[in-house]
Amino acid sequence: MAFKVKQNSNLCQMTLSQFRKKFGNVLICAIERDNQLLIPDGEITILQNDIIYVTGNRVDVILFHNFVRPKVIKSLMLIGAGKIAYYLLNILKNSKIKLKVIEINPRHAEWFSQEFPHLHIVQGDGTAKDILLEESAQHYDAVATLTGVDEENIISSMFLESMGVQKNITKVNRTSLLEIIDSQEFSSIVTPKRIAVDTIMHFVRGRVNAQYSDLQAMHHLANGQLETLQFQIKEENKMTGRPLSSLKLKKGVLIAAIIRNGKPIFPTGEDYIQIGDQIIVTTLIQSITQIYDLLER
Repeated sequence: MAFKVKQNSNLCQMTLSQFRKKFGNVLICAIERDNQLLIPDGEITILQNDIIYVTGNRVDVILFHNFVRPKVIKSLMLIGAGKIAYYLLNILKNSKIKLKVIEINPRHAEWFSQEFPHLHIVQGDGTAKDILLEESAQHYDAVATLTGVDEENIISSMFLESMGVQKNITKVNRTSLLEIIDSQEFSSIVTPKRIAVDTIMHFVRGRVNAQYSDLQAMHHLANGQLETLQFQIKEENKMTGRPLSSLKLKKGVLIAAIIRNGKPIFPTGEDYIQIGDQIIVTTLIQSITQIYDLLER
């Protein structure tokens, strides 16, 4: 998860070692500060306006989320009734979240109303100010703008932000647009192209198998600046059986988690890697294909 540290947050002026003591199995993988990404050490201090990327045990991360953002999402508005909205509604239709969909195309709106007869489907232009006000968008906890026109999604999200909507989720297909907008103005930007590229690159780079480890998964964060990699440790190598503090990792590399026998370990410098482990690594270095790429030569 990623969080922006707001003014008067309890996280301000907290060092990472203090953070770890307070939140247990929640680890800060990276900090984005003044448009620069940092892989932090234990003594770095969290500042106002930092964006922190955290990972951890699921329960602990949920508790941390509730600490940082205590308000629960109870209502969600979707603007645009396309494929993403269809699959999302199938996931959420039995939840307790109040759902509403606004769709400009009469045929699509009618079809959605037949597919989801218990949901509130509105036929109208969900990017128009008067429709958003009429449908009380400002009173929803979250709004996801999912139309097929990126510019309309961006402008609508900016308007919703100005209305005080706590959580805006904006679909942007054209990655070139991300270079000319200030992504920090948006709660969340989802880019389907990047998700597809990550999946393809996982298969491509996963075929370049190292002798001692296997790249199993890969994801990009922070607009592609940060890679999260998962390696399987297949046999003994020069990284196994040694305290992590003794490993000479390259600058910009962090071992965020060790998965052993299906259970995660969020390591300190005293933990070690053993055969059969899976390790989760976050790094600023691009194109890593084998585990020894993480080490200084």
